[in-house]
Amino acid sequence: MTTEQRLDRVETEFATIRQLLISAATYAESANRRTDELGIKQDRTQIMLDELGTKQDRTQTQLDKLSSRVDEFIFHTQRLFNKAGGEIEETKARTERLEALMLKLDRNYEEQKSQFQEYQLTTNAALERIDRVLDYLLRQSGN
Repeated sequence: MTTEQRLDRVETEFATIRQLLISAATYAESANRRTDELGIKQDRTQIMLDELGTKQDRTQTQLDKLSSRVDEFIFHTQRLFNKAGGEIEETKARTERLEALMLKLDRNYEEQKSQFQEYQLTTNAALERIDRVLDYLLRQSGN
């Protein structure tokens, strides 16, 4: 192989190496750009994650407040139901006493009615006897 051929070959290899270096440099620039873009995207993602964490904290705080209010509502509702239950039991007891009194009053009324009817019969019989006696006396005094 002649020197000229060697020089051509070396130039060809240098051209190939140059092409490879240009390609590697382009690839490295592209990789650096992608790395920068990924870094920017990662920063955005981190910002979004931080915002999400903050929102999640606020949501948790709101849920805690809501849970506390629901617990308080349940406590007061149970207290009111218990109070209403006690009042219902008291009302039932009073109703039963009232029913017993009504039954007693009914019995007393029937008893008094019966006694009154007896009294009325006795009084009417006495009045009839008095009427007869008066009639008899009037007839006697008229004769």
